[in-house]
Amino acid sequence: MLNSYSNIGTKVGHIPWEASLIRKLNVHALLGTMNVFFALIIFLAFDYSYFIWDCILVILLAPMVVLLNSRGKYILASYWFSFIGFGMFASLNLKMGENSNAFLLYFPLVMSIVQMHARREMMKHMMIILGIGFFSACIVLYGLREHWMLIPNAPEALNNLRTINLFFGLFTTLLFVVSISYESIRQENLIKGMLNEKEVLLAEVFHRVKNNMNIITSLLNLKKNASSSPEVQDALEECRNRVFSMALVHQKIYSTKNIAKLNFKEYINELVNALRESVGSNQAIIELECEAIDLELSNAIPSGLILNELITNSFKHATTPKGNLRVSIWIKQLNKEVMLSYRDNGPGLPEQESMNADTLGLVLVKSLAEQLDAKFEFGNEKGFTFDLKFAVK
Repeated sequence: MLNSYSNIGTKVGHIPWEASLIRKLNVHALLGTMNVFFALIIFLAFDYSYFIWDCILVILLAPMVVLLNSRGKYILASYWFSFIGFGMFASLNLKMGENSNAFLLYFPLVMSIVQMHARREMMKHMMIILGIGFFSACIVLYGLREHWMLIPNAPEALNNLRTINLFFGLFTTLLFVVSISYESIRQENLIKGMLNEKEVLLAEVFHRVKNNMNIITSLLNLKKNASSSPEVQDALEECRNRVFSMALVHQKIYSTKNIAKLNFKEYINELVNALRESVGSNQAIIELECEAIDLELSNAIPSGLILNELITNSFKHATTPKGNLRVSIWIKQLNKEVMLSYRDNGPGLPEQESMNADTLGLVLVKSLAEQLDAKFEFGNEKGFTFDLKFAVK
């Protein structure tokens, strides 16, 4: 029943903080009304008739908070809630006097307002409401000095008022703290559930993308095997390897259930082995030294494609009459930067090409490096060399 009441005014289209604000307003309005009702009973029992109408007025006005929420006007409801609280406490402070501890009633109200509106979207409204509260407090201070509305009380009656105000100040604070904690736990569980649903959905997306890319690689293989032209076969094999390098990323993401980061070392090891088998260069020696680095997909996919292109080019063009092809790959992370160094013992690039990188398929490497916003350099040093450095979060 309480859950149904607290959800009055919440809608399916509300984002979590909006629904949370509405529930808090509903619950705090109920708790405040209950406190005022109990205070009314105590005032009647002690024959403090001067404060009875303040309590009755609040009890009559408080349901407007829930009514406004039900109409979708939760911003207006928060102002109305604050107006009722500041208005009642100002009246009680002026009537009871400065020695009655009535100022303690302000603390749970201010705490509740700050907690409910502590959102970037509500910051402006919170400052306005707190400004109204500060203005009302200034009026109360001036009114106490001028004895506005002050009702003289005997010492015994004043002691009773102190005890009553102390009790309600602490009790209301406790109720609001429990309510706020409960709602915070509820919102945390809601957000966790939404994140879990998102992760499941993304995992399914990665799985479907991987399957689609595997279908593409299979079709490219079929087309390659059906062709009698070596040039066409080479072109299709290059395309297949590029698609495979992207599909491997999605496969690793799906298998590890981590949709945010990719274990780049495991990925590169699998990619290198797959490329060696694909190109048929089992005699090539590939030395891979890679630190355990976790990369986001926006960095992992271009980096994998770059290595795919470099290794493929080495297998195709780095013929070595004196011995087997040797490729060295070195990947390391230093602070917030990843450094990649690639070397082979082939003939390297002609001097003009090492400057322009406009041949041998290296245009794609250059484009991917720019996508990473990386610093890169092609060169010749006892073979082909390539150095890459890019920032990571």
